[in-house]
Amino acid sequence: MFENDVFDTWLDNKSKEIILKLDKEKLSSEEMIILMLKAQTNHFVHLDIDLRGEMAALNTKLSKDMAELNRDLRQEMIDLRKDMDKRFEQVDKRFEALTVRIDRFMIWSFTTSLAIGAAVVAAIRYLPAVQS
Repeated sequence: MFENDVFDTWLDNKSKEIILKLDKEKLSSEEMIILMLKAQTNHFVHLDIDLRGEMAALNTKLSKDMAELNRDLRQEMIDLRKDMDKRFEQVDKRFEALTVRIDRFMIWSFTTSLAIGAAVVAAIRYLPAVQS
């Protein structure tokens, strides 16, 4: 309670003196106040001990709960990462399929252009020979 134990020592000594003469003499108001003060300081000490114990238990429980929550969150992040990787793989496969389709379309377009070009060149060469 106080930084030094002077008050506690004085209160202990004074309350012991008063308790010794409790059965022999009538107590004065000042002595009754001292005994009440001693009872209250004892009560405060017990409350302080109980409160510290409860706080330590609460701290331990919170530490456990936080560790469990941390584990759960970590596992959830791992699961989300796995799901995200699967989705990226699916998107990658779609891009690969799209690339294959574009490549085929380009080959088809180039081949068609060459065939039409060859037909035009052949027609131009063939037509003058036919007219003459």
